[in-house]
Amino acid sequence: KEMKNIFSTGIDVYNLKDIDNEKMVEYAEQYSLRGKEKETADILKNDLFSKLNNVVEEKMNVMFNKIYNDKYYIKLDQAWANVDADPLICVPHTHKGHFIVAVYYPLSTDGAISFLNPMPNLLAHQDLKMIGDYNEYNSDFYTQYVKTGDLVVFNAMLHHFAGILKDKRISIAYNGVVLPNDK
Repeated sequence: KEMKNIFSTGIDVYNLKDIDNEKMVEYAEQYSLRGKEKETADILKNDLFSKLNNVVEEKMNVMFNKIYNDKYYIKLDQAWANVDADPLICVPHTHKGHFIVAVYYPLSTDGAISFLNPMPNLLAHQDLKMIGDYNEYNSDFYTQYVKTGDLVVFNAMLHHFAGILKDKRISIAYNGVVLPNDK
């Protein structure tokens, strides 16, 4: 008999086409503040990103609507660019004050984003000798490998971090907030 999941979290992963990745890479290399607080408004109003912004907001709402009712929706609140192994994204972190996060990769050949298990107490008594194959019930973390054009959408309170890489990686990170749907 199959085990029943009683608590769960997930991520959505898409590979987007027809996005001007080259210009986004140029933008990120010029404007990303490595290791410093990011400017979070320009991407949301910049014409270069308008198509991507619309797709990201749509995909955030797809995830939201898989879980919640239609009395609320997700609206993009912040966006910023990250270049390579920026120290701010290489340590586990969450996006406090936001509901859903998305990360788009206009350039990635060996990139990865890792997520920490949000229920570590359930793993407290397991011994490595007890594990045959790692799965959703016994893993401390999950790594999603990403390539150019990938979009990863997930809960903002899920601890995550960028993986170590050899090649150049550019990402555009988004925060979304929940608003009432007054329709």
